[in-house]
Amino acid sequence: MTESRRLLEKLIREITRAETQAIDHPVREAKRIGETAPIVSLREVATHAAAMRTRFQDVLHAHEISVHRGTLGATLATLRHLVVDRVIDAERSFRTALLDLRHGIDVVKLLREVARREELFGVIRWCDDWLGARRTLVARVEAQLAWFAEQHALSLGHVPVSADAPIADGDDEGVEDDFEVLSSAGDPDKRPGPTRFRDRP
Repeated sequence: MTESRRLLEKLIREITRAETQAIDHPVREAKRIGETAPIVSLREVATHAAAMRTRFQDVLHAHEISVHRGTLGATLATLRHLVVDRVIDAERSFRTALLDLRHGIDVVKLLREVARREELFGVIRWCDDWLGARRTLVARVEAQLAWFAEQHALSLGHVPVSADAPIADGDDEGVEDDFEVLSSAGDPDKRPGPTRFRDRP
C-alpha cells in the first residue's frame, strides 16, 4: 500500500469520526442549554452530516475503498464527552463542538487534495458539495457565540438599550438649558459674564 493510500484511509476514518460527533453534538448540548438558537444551528449541521454520510459510503464503495474503522479513537472521543464535557460550562462545551466542526472542514479539504492526486473523482465531487454546504452551516454555528455573550450580560443585569428607545421622564432635565448656553456662546450680546461696558460716544 502506498503512502498516499494510507493517508487517504486515515483521513476517511477521521472524517467518519468527525461526522459522528457532528451528529451527536446537538443531542449533548441540548441537555445543557435546552432547545435554543445555538442548538438549532447544531441540528442543521447534524442533518447535513447524516445526509452526506450515506453518500460518502456509496462513493467509497464505488471506488472500492475499504476502510477499517478504528475503535480506539472513537472510544477516546466517547470518554471525553462523558467525563470531560460534564465538568465544563455550556459556553465552553459549545466552543469545543465548534472546534470539532472546524477540524472536520480542514480534514475534508485535505482529503480533497489527496483524492485529486489519486484521481478519485467521486470523492472530489463529494468533498466539493460537502464543503460548499458545511462552511455556511459552521459559520451559522459560529455566529451563535453571540447568544452566550447576551446570556452572560443578562445574568449580570445588563439590559441592552435600543438606540431609538424613548427617554425616560426626568432624563431630559437641563437639556434645554444646556442648549441655550451652547447656542449663546457665539453671541456677544447673550454671552454670560459681568455687565458689558456701554459703547463710548
